[in-house]
Amino acid sequence: MASEKPSHNPLRVLMLHERLSARGGADRHLLAILHHLPGRASTLLAVGHDDGSLPPEERPGLGAWIRLKGLERGGLSPRGGQAALLRLQELIAAWRPEVIHLHNVMDPALMETAAATGRALMTVQDHRVFCPGLGKLTPTGAICPAPLGQGCLACFQDQDYGQRLLDLTRRRLAALADLRLVLVLSRYMAAELMAVGLAPQRIEVLPPFVQGLEPPAQPQAQTHHLLACRLVERKGVLKACESAVLPRDDLPLVVAGDGPLAPEVARLATAHPERLRYVGWAGRDQMGRLLAGAASLWLPSLWAEPFGIAGLEALALGVPVAASRVGGVGDWLLDGVNGLLLPPGDAPALARAALRLAGPEGRRLGAAGAAGVAAHFGHNELMERLLTHYRQVAAGA
Repeated sequence: MASEKPSHNPLRVLMLHERLSARGGADRHLLAILHHLPGRASTLLAVGHDDGSLPPEERPGLGAWIRLKGLERGGLSPRGGQAALLRLQELIAAWRPEVIHLHNVMDPALMETAAATGRALMTVQDHRVFCPGLGKLTPTGAICPAPLGQGCLACFQDQDYGQRLLDLTRRRLAALADLRLVLVLSRYMAAELMAVGLAPQRIEVLPPFVQGLEPPAQPQAQTHHLLACRLVERKGVLKACESAVLPRDDLPLVVAGDGPLAPEVARLATAHPERLRYVGWAGRDQMGRLLAGAASLWLPSLWAEPFGIAGLEALALGVPVAASRVGGVGDWLLDGVNGLLLPPGDAPALARAALRLAGPEGRRLGAAGAAGVAAHFGHNELMERLLTHYRQVAAGA
């Protein structure tokens, strides 16, 4: 790659992400940012791998991008680490960015390399920099209130493996502390980072915004409730399926997503076809159609969601949300205002909430949700805040 002299208008921003994907909330957040950066910054996106889920029509919105093998590394295995580090150093030297923005890059050596430039920041969207175990869940499935420490080894049967992960997490956290700025999506994530010693002045809460979903031209009939997520236990998928077959309103639950629990969800849908339907992973167009006909979106997470962007997407289209009272959800979901907050793991409570949201109360909460997203999560204001952070990092402020 040829070396170029940096331009100061617009800023040259190197984006580093573990993968190119359209499947996760962190992935969608990055795609939304890239969509709105042209004309504001000159970007190069480097990803560790491409999972093929981003459709061809969305790829031009990425701008310039390359695959940089190794960005997907977690840092636990030393194999290939030096080669990945060298590739990143060569990219930085060749492209000479004024700002390096990391997204879910978790190898501490790569984080340290970016931090050493003095012009790097990172968006933290999961728990791996302060939890070595199950994403702030205990082995019994309860949300863990304890900060990072030797007590984390109680989550591991293999103590040697647990100690390796604990050491890795501590090194990630130390690398994070050397970055110029850490962006998080919610107050919950900010509090977790401060609890493990990250200086408050290094942390900024910058929520995501909705990109790529448009409301229907005409109001649609409500034909179902919707669960859209990765099909894993910590998302409360099986609790949602349990709620779907409990007595409530007549609308079925449509489950969109993929993951380890997909076969079990498909089996339950076959056993209860009138109450539960499984449609597999849904792209943006299909997701827009599913939301257009939804009486509510369910977000029954058992773990502490860093934010819960699927809920924000639903509210933007006027769909009220029934969600567990966990993590960063409270930053955008106000109980009785734009949706309903529930105890995590309470299937009957979720069924009762669905019954409420299928009627006039749901339409009122959905309308309030759409107005709230428009007022507080508009992309113009949030992008300007991000650009202000970029300028401060570039200037060494």
